[in-house]
Amino acid sequence: MRTFAGFLLAFVGLCLLVPFVQAQTDRSAAQERRGGIAGKVTDKGGGILQGAKVTVNPGGINVVSDAQGEFLVSGLAPGTYTVTISYVGFNTIIKNVAVSAAQLVSTNAQLAVASQNLEVLVTAERASGEAAEVNRERNADNVVQVLASDVIRSLPNANMADALGRLPSVTIERDEGEGKYVQVRGTEPRLTNTTIDGINVPSPESGVRQIKFDAIPADIVESVEINKTLQANMDGDGIGGSVNLVTKTAGERPTMNFSGMGGYTPILGGRSLTENTGTLGQRFGPSKRLGVLIGGSYDWNGRGIDDIEPVPDIATNLPGQPRYFEALDLREYKYYRSRWGLAGSADYKPSDGSTIYIRGLYSDFHNYGDRWVYSFTDNTPILNPPQFPNGIQLQGSNGCNIDSTTGVESCTGTPSFNDQIRRPDYGIGSVLLGGKHVLATTWYTWDVSASRSRQIGQVGDRTASFSSNLPTSSCQFDPANTKSLYLPQWTPACFTEAYSNQSTMPLSRVQINQGLTAQLNLQFTGAMAKRYRLGSHLATIEVGGKFRNAHKFANSSTDDYFPTGAGAPISMADFSNSFSNSNYYQGAYKLGPNPAFNSVYNAFKADFAANPANYSLVHDVSSQFDLVEKVSAGYLMNTIDFSKVHLVAGVRFEGTNLDTAAPDVDGNGQFLGTIHTFNGSYVKVLPSASLRFALGKDTYLRTVYGRGLSRPEPQDIAVATTVDNTANPVLVSLGNPNLKPETADNFDILIEHYINPFGMIEAGYFYKNLTDPLASTTFPITSGTFGTTDCSTATCRGSQPINAGSAWINGFEAAYLQHLSFMPGALRGLGFSANYGYTASRVSALPGRTDHPRLVRNAPHTWNVSPTYDRGRVSVRVGLSYNAENIAAYGDGTPGPFGDNYFYPHLQFDAQGSLRLARGLSFVMYGLNINNEVFGFYNGSPQYMVQREYYRPTIAAGFRWSPTHER
Repeated sequence: MRTFAGFLLAFVGLCLLVPFVQAQTDRSAAQERRGGIAGKVTDKGGGILQGAKVTVNPGGINVVSDAQGEFLVSGLAPGTYTVTISYVGFNTIIKNVAVSAAQLVSTNAQLAVASQNLEVLVTAERASGEAAEVNRERNADNVVQVLASDVIRSLPNANMADALGRLPSVTIERDEGEGKYVQVRGTEPRLTNTTIDGINVPSPESGVRQIKFDAIPADIVESVEINKTLQANMDGDGIGGSVNLVTKTAGERPTMNFSGMGGYTPILGGRSLTENTGTLGQRFGPSKRLGVLIGGSYDWNGRGIDDIEPVPDIATNLPGQPRYFEALDLREYKYYRSRWGLAGSADYKPSDGSTIYIRGLYSDFHNYGDRWVYSFTDNTPILNPPQFPNGIQLQGSNGCNIDSTTGVESCTGTPSFNDQIRRPDYGIGSVLLGGKHVLATTWYTWDVSASRSRQIGQVGDRTASFSSNLPTSSCQFDPANTKSLYLPQWTPACFTEAYSNQSTMPLSRVQINQGLTAQLNLQFTGAMAKRYRLGSHLATIEVGGKFRNAHKFANSSTDDYFPTGAGAPISMADFSNSFSNSNYYQGAYKLGPNPAFNSVYNAFKADFAANPANYSLVHDVSSQFDLVEKVSAGYLMNTIDFSKVHLVAGVRFEGTNLDTAAPDVDGNGQFLGTIHTFNGSYVKVLPSASLRFALGKDTYLRTVYGRGLSRPEPQDIAVATTVDNTANPVLVSLGNPNLKPETADNFDILIEHYINPFGMIEAGYFYKNLTDPLASTTFPITSGTFGTTDCSTATCRGSQPINAGSAWINGFEAAYLQHLSFMPGALRGLGFSANYGYTASRVSALPGRTDHPRLVRNAPHTWNVSPTYDRGRVSVRVGLSYNAENIAAYGDGTPGPFGDNYFYPHLQFDAQGSLRLARGLSFVMYGLNINNEVFGFYNGSPQYMVQREYYRPTIAAGFRWSPTHER
């Protein structure tokens, strides 16, 4: 492996030497006999048009305008050329340009809208953003979808995941009412790569690769690109897709915009929110060669969550084997989430065709909150003929047990309570220095970058647990009074035992999580390309390479303090109620007293300081690991145009070297004094090819093949074991050092048609053949000690990542966008966008399974519908977004309570409107989650629910000010 890396670096270095030699040749040629054409493409209002197609004939040279609307075609022999500039929604311009030797001719173009009814493409922010998206997608070499910042802001997208979830075949995993992870084309989050300006970004979370998108504000980027197919000049680790966040850059006009909003959510007695953003940018100098821009965002959201988490089962000896519940958690959450971000850029153009730039982005997310949980256990007597001949038989177990010696049954499933504060702080940042230099027929690019993500604190930083000391319990699930499928009822004894006599609830444990998780990536990339002719056909050959050194570690630990029985115990009766909610779960359940965590923690600290013998300490380091991953990559790619055919083909080589380490621990997670190490290496060859065929003036057919890979999660291969003994049942996560990287062969076919004067319709099919897919399997654990939990007496479930033989995914996706400018009168302001995605998948050789289930996170149906209205000063958009049910983790595969764990389907309704006032000021108002959609999980079938939580709708309003808006 190290030999491969050395060879690859030498190869890349040699390739990068070529441009400097070629530069001198090209520069001399340019000075003696070659010229060029440069220009800028804008609308009639002076707004930049990014993604305009510029064709120069003779020669058939095609280029696309950049983020400043600029284009450059160099290496042209003296003569007269026809320059054609086209942009969907605008009239095409054709110009004749005379090129002289060693001269660069400037030819700017102002495009007019194709119809007067389409003035919204100039005046309305979202409509102009949609036009930019369509044109960038049309001219891309691969299958890509773009979200412009103006479109992101047109609906209440709190973060990047919420925005991306509105694209075809993109689903999001939600957490606390917001999108968290992005899932592309039915693949799980780890199969989606994330970059900022093309630079790989590490995850702030411990042990995983996928980015936590709720840590990034939605307002600090210029656009987001989802590359659904891979090319040789892209990172190979994007089986599902690759998300690229494009930072803002200074435009031709000064940039100035600010916004401020406030909102309200009717939960927990009323929770508020605030959102503030601002951006400033300008270009300097007589030729505006220097551009500087900085933007920022801050939001604070007081979310609340009503949540129930039952443990389902079935009564196997009753007629029809009815649903039963072993336990129930009543959970209440009160959040204080804040998020801020900064993004900036500076670029300098020392000469035409040459740019040096620096870009940076940093985001910080405080996911702070409080949690209160009451846990009930069913104590319905189980079948025991001498004592309870009419008892029930469960497939699992409840709080009743039969003594194997005496045969006497006792029901001791007493209630418990835990009080938790959550103080995780996530940070994601990157800085990039790079350049692009275009010579006569050659260009080269280079960049060096550093990106770092980190998490301070844990989701549950500190937890205080109380357990009833009652000898027996009469708490039972109450099927007779359960009238609603999703509201399982419990007998009054449950609430009496937990709420009324809290002196019987002594402190049973204090858990403190601490430590830092971080990853630092250092990266260098370089590439060069040469334009040449293959017979009469224009072609470009490109070669480049990359080296990335990634270091990720988790220096986290858990301290568990257990009362020893010495001294007077601390009980819940010692604390007053700090929080009440009479409308918990819309009145379906009574919420008990909830003491403030700090009151409990201060009492514990005082008792421990005065009487340390009252507690024993277990220091758990089982979640710690260290990983160094070095990736060396090189590629060769060729592009050639055959009249109506545009062909791109290439091959990429990626070599990976791994070194991991994790502490050896005992059953309690305590360090045994030795470090377990693992190292390995592998090389993957990743070919790709894409073809774009012009079926007509506005219709294209694309076919694409590409091979991608997915590296195992760092924690999974570092032999880490984690235990969540606050869960019911206790959850044990086991690592697997023998995991192999997953690879996929990806095939796409897509038809695009662009509707005049403005619109688009596209449909396509994709197929992915996965080798060594990574999956998570869950199983009951009935023996062994994990952390402080003895699974021979407690109910435990384990999960472990595995390579599951082979799998495939295929699917269909379609999208439609059109402004209905042909409608009469006021109706011409209507527009409509919609998309639909269908996916199917199958995994083979899953351990313990003879069937072929879907892959995890593979939702069969996703769709978005978004009517719009833009006329005069009014702009309105409505969003309906749907994700079907999909597997979160594998169970036994049955439709019963121990079957696969599923996400419930999710349908969300959002809306936003704006009214342009005067001098760049607009009033904006939105509604988020207007239909109060549920989030949750179930096992096997929807009736066997394990979690259902609600967030309630949010309403917000405010102002945006953009006095120098470029449209």
